[in-house]
Amino acid sequence: MDAPVVRGRSVGDPPPPPATGARRLLAEPEAVDAVGEALAALHGTDGAPGTVPVVLAATDYCVRAADAFAAHCDDSARRLRPSDSVALEASGLLQRFTALTGWQGPGYVIAEPDGDGAAALRFARGLVESGRAPSVYLCEVLRRADTGAFWAVATRVRQEPADPPGRRSTDAGDHPPAPAGPAHGLDPVTSRRSAVLRASIRPSSPDPAEEQLP
Repeated sequence: MDAPVVRGRSVGDPPPPPATGARRLLAEPEAVDAVGEALAALHGTDGAPGTVPVVLAATDYCVRAADAFAAHCDDSARRLRPSDSVALEASGLLQRFTALTGWQGPGYVIAEPDGDGAAALRFARGLVESGRAPSVYLCEVLRRADTGAFWAVATRVRQEPADPPGRRSTDAGDHPPAPAGPAHGLDPVTSRRSAVLRASIRPSSPDPAEEQLP
C-alpha cells in the first residue's frame, strides 16, 4: 500500500467558494474537490492509470446526503430540486477526478454501518490479490464532527511481492487506534477513523481474522 494522500479543509482555512455551474448539481462540492484532488495526486503512477479501479469508502458522505435529502423533503417551504436527488448518488464524488485526469473507471462505492473504511480496504485488497487488477485506488471520504468539513484519504493498493503468504497489513480492527500524524494535517479524531492511515502505520500487522485461525 502506497503512502496515503490526504486532502481537506483544516480549522482556520477559508471556506470553499460557492458552487457554480455544474458544481451546483453536486451536494457537498467540498467533498467532491477533496476526493478529486487526493486521487489526482495518485494518478499517473500506474501503467494504465485511466483504467485503474477506484474504491470509495463513502459512509460519511452517504449519511450526510441522505440527511440533507430528508430535511428538504420535510421542508414544506422549499421545493425539491434535481440536485437534491442527484446528490444521493455517491458516484458523483468522482466527477472532479474524472475532469482533472480523464479517468474512465471502473468505480465502486462502499458504505458500512460503522463509517470506517475497513471493508473498502479489504475489498480493494481482494481485487488486487485475486488478479482482477494490478492496483486499485482506495479513497476514504471522512467528515469532521467538529467542523462538518469533508476530507479525503487516498492510497494505491497493490500486490507486495515481499509479503509472506497469508500475511498482510490490516485496518487495525482489534488494535488501539493509531494517532494522527502531524504531516497530513487531519485532526486526531477523524484520523483515528481512517483505516488507510491505521494500516499505513502498521504495515506488517497480520489480519485479525487470520490470527483467530487454529
